[in-house]
Amino acid sequence: MSRRPRSRRSLRKAESFPVGWAIAGGGALIAVLVGFGWLYMGAVQRNPERDANTMCPKVGPTEQVLVLVDVTDPVGPIAQSDILNQLNAMADALPKGGLFELRTLKTGDVRTETIFAACNPGDGSDLDHWTGNPEGARKRWDEKFDVPLKAAMGKALQAESADTSPIMAGIQQVAVDRLGSTQAKTISNRLVVISDLLENTPSFSMYKSGPDFESYLGSKAAGEYGTDLAGATVEVWLLRRDTEFPSSSVAEFWKRWVEKNRGTFERALQLQGMSP
Repeated sequence: MSRRPRSRRSLRKAESFPVGWAIAGGGALIAVLVGFGWLYMGAVQRNPERDANTMCPKVGPTEQVLVLVDVTDPVGPIAQSDILNQLNAMADALPKGGLFELRTLKTGDVRTETIFAACNPGDGSDLDHWTGNPEGARKRWDEKFDVPLKAAMGKALQAESADTSPIMAGIQQVAVDRLGSTQAKTISNRLVVISDLLENTPSFSMYKSGPDFESYLGSKAAGEYGTDLAGATVEVWLLRRDTEFPSSSVAEFWKRWVEKNRGTFERALQLQGMSP
């Protein structure tokens, strides 16, 4: 006995089910792919390609904290503790991808010595186990950033006696190395100078003229150490020594010097303790 042919209505109904399921399944697949794509792009943005040595994004750091330490004269123990506390707080506040550079002032042609320069690679707290590796990130942060930075901070405070204190020359070197590029001018830059701030070179010496800005302008140093700070925010941390110059007048001198050289003077911090 022959089978009765199916009606057109039944055929249309049978054909409609696969098409509906296909559309629903395709929509779900697209949603899943978009979700994973969003997670992946977010992970890429949080973890850009980095330089293996500096841990900085290859496109450049997201901001810069540049610290110049002048220890051409000894630093007292209380001042050392205060400096370390302040530097640690600054490093802790540095965002992921930000550069922390620590230099010491040198005399002669070298001017400065860089003892630490690396970007904060992130401690893994912003990562999850689906798109990142929090444990690996924390280990990298410890080994490449936190531990060596703390060691460098201690090293930076070891005094190297010198007959001169070319603070302006050191700042000029930092500015040339770190503030002049096109990329640097698009990010936040902070320069911290830790010193008794008593400039002492053959071109200009505060021990002879005092912190007199007009005397500086009339000296060879004004032309020799003229510097483009490119709008960087500048802080000076004053080491207290037994000198005849009030800290307020020394701070005012450097405020005028920073502004003369196209920087933004933020504050003068009087460090605790007395240094010899």
